[in-house]
Amino acid sequence: MEGANLLTKIKVLYVEDESITRNQVYRFLKKRVGKVITAENGEEGIKKFHEHQPDVIITDLVMPDMSGIEMMKKLRDDGQRCPFIITSALSDTDTILETVDLKIEKYLVKPINTNVLMNNLKQIATEILENEKNLLVINEQNILTDDVRNQLELEIRNLYSKYLKKTTGKGAKLIQVFIKGKEIEILVKENLTTLEENLLATGEHYKTIEVFRKIIYENTIKEVEQQIENLINRKVRTKDIQISPKENYERLLLNII
Repeated sequence: MEGANLLTKIKVLYVEDESITRNQVYRFLKKRVGKVITAENGEEGIKKFHEHQPDVIITDLVMPDMSGIEMMKKLRDDGQRCPFIITSALSDTDTILETVDLKIEKYLVKPINTNVLMNNLKQIATEILENEKNLLVINEQNILTDDVRNQLELEIRNLYSKYLKKTTGKGAKLIQVFIKGKEIEILVKENLTTLEENLLATGEHYKTIEVFRKIIYENTIKEVEQQIENLINRKVRTKDIQISPKENYERLLLNII
């Protein structure tokens, strides 16, 4: 199950004064992210930032005219919170601590390990797309498109139907699944057993059935969480279980972590 690659949705500003390194990394990133903008030093980096409004900045530290740290300080002083990935041959503690104070996201020691760089970009892109654009990333690198969402909702509906039959002995007349951001909502209607329906016919036992079902679900819902986790390669945790026997209605909320 795949959606659009999440890195195709982000713009990266790469600031590096050494031309060979800059061109090599540019060619590498160009094939993997939505757009790459380059700059030769901090001053040009600030200019390019305001022109293109990138999602992520990758910058060297030691550069002529304006260093990477000076560029970061100016952008932070202007109120910009764009994530930074630092690349440098330096590995001294004082320099690292100074960049930490500027709230950088990642620090990479040169020569750049492209696998580590890509993992860092994926982590940052996931946070941006999910927290700022309300998109969902599945299988570590794919954005949940409408087509994939529909397919995933269908698969969750099927696995939850099997879970109900296994757990309560009866399926439901209607199961609806909605994925909204990082939340999964499962609505279930008309799934009471014959015994439960007979108990309700007396006009009593609403609370008894509610408590009984909630105990069953709370002790078995891990099975559903695990199956969904296997589908999307993300942790899933139950947020709330609502049971209304009188209306023959249930609602399950799960959070994607």
